[in-house]
Amino acid sequence: MSEARNPTIREVAKLARVGLMTVSRVINNHPSVRPSTRKKVEIAIAQLGYRQNEAARLLKGQRAKMIGLIVPDLSDAFFASCAHTVQHIARMHGYMTLVVSSERDADLEFQQGELMASRKVSGLLIVTSTSRGDERLKHLQSTGLAIVAFDRPLPGADTDCVVVENRLGAEEATRHVIEHGHSRIVCVGYDEETYTIYERIQGYTHQMNASGLKPEVALGLLTFEEVRDWVKHLLGRTNRPTAIFSLNHRTAVFVLRALAEMQIKIPEEMSVLGFDDFELASVITPPFTTVAQSPVEVARRSMALLLERIQGVKTGAASSPAKILLPVKLMVRSSCAPPGKAAS
Repeated sequence: MSEARNPTIREVAKLARVGLMTVSRVINNHPSVRPSTRKKVEIAIAQLGYRQNEAARLLKGQRAKMIGLIVPDLSDAFFASCAHTVQHIARMHGYMTLVVSSERDADLEFQQGELMASRKVSGLLIVTSTSRGDERLKHLQSTGLAIVAFDRPLPGADTDCVVVENRLGAEEATRHVIEHGHSRIVCVGYDEETYTIYERIQGYTHQMNASGLKPEVALGLLTFEEVRDWVKHLLGRTNRPTAIFSLNHRTAVFVLRALAEMQIKIPEEMSVLGFDDFELASVITPPFTTVAQSPVEVARRSMALLLERIQGVKTGAASSPAKILLPVKLMVRSSCAPPGKAAS
């Protein structure tokens, strides 16, 4: 049995008693269509079971009803949550989502972006892994592709951007542990060139200096083995730190695991806090103090900007890039306390 024929746009127009151009504008979400007319067309589409032919769109040089999403690491809970939200919102607006991981490789990231542009995606959301500008970014924009960066700016391109208060969040976290009486507080992370980590280091350093304390930053710790060796060295020091501030969720988990293996009591022997709340932070023992940012809100605001940009590309409207700065919240739990006798 042959597959049922897909109704045509002409049949939709006839049933809705509107012109072909009106149906096309409704399908492409053009803002000039009156709400009452849009509703008539949508009802006709639903009654007939009309589905837009994506292959025909591409043959006509139109963009696919697809949004590209590039993130550094899909195994990271923050980025995975962002991807889930992006897919949900995209589906609500009739778009499919093509999700890829750049594996924190700038060259791979650009290759993925160029491939998506060649596939005529309608828009691109990107969490960049580069800290330097690149002419390829400008080329992508010159194709008319709508691009929105989130979590970190996109160097070398004038794009909309959604970020959080990384610096202020790190300042508040550092101030919190200082107020517990700590003066030897070490900050640990993986890559200073990453925008988010750099901003958090700046917040930590500023607060330490403002309090008359000496900052100490340990970077380049990517694996659990590297973190465990670092913690072991830290604990062997004569005048060892009494608090550890982790700059990201994954490093925080590695630090907690290493301290547990060495049977170091938290917070009695070592206070620990971090940046990036995670699902089990409130139920582990002790509950973990951390700076929370909302991946759902970051993704939601990014998608809203991208959909506006996609519409602007269609209508030829132009506007200056927007930068949205979202707040963070210090989740005070039980992993920080005044320095214990064993650590003093």
